[in-house]
Amino acid sequence: MSLDCCAEPVAGPVVDTRVLRHTWTALGRLARGGWPVPHGLESGRRAQTLSVLDEVLAGLYLVVDAGGRLRWLGKAHRDGGVGARLRVHLSHPERARVFAAVFVVEADPFSPPKAIEAAEGRAADVIGLRGRMGPRTWPVVTEAQWLALVTARPAQRVVRPRPDGADSGGRSAGRA
Repeated sequence: MSLDCCAEPVAGPVVDTRVLRHTWTALGRLARGGWPVPHGLESGRRAQTLSVLDEVLAGLYLVVDAGGRLRWLGKAHRDGGVGARLRVHLSHPERARVFAAVFVVEADPFSPPKAIEAAEGRAADVIGLRGRMGPRTWPVVTEAQWLALVTARPAQRVVRPRPDGADSGGRSAGRA
């Protein structure tokens, strides 16, 4: 009898340039950062990887096995970010055994949560994952819904206040 709670995640396609491109474009203008590179999840590198990914608050991630096959497509939106989501996955022995690396497509952390969710569903559709990876499910979104959500204006960023007089546009307050 196994202590595993769930079945090992079904292997999907090899994560190649095409899969990464589809994931990147699913985020649309919400994508941030550079092209995704693999971050090791082997036991010797896991702590360092999770520490780095704690800084990524929002985005889509693709976890692969040692053969480069997709084992998990997921999303993170704040609440600890990608690092926290991966820690949850890695707490399941059946996942920890097969998760070898992760690619992350970072998103603007101020993106609406529904937009990140729509991007995850869109990525699953354009990669062709539905029905191929066992019982895994992803958000269902039409192309029109996805487009409306990922092109919506994200919430305003919190910025430092301007120093006194900096909002005068370069004109002194004494001139009228």
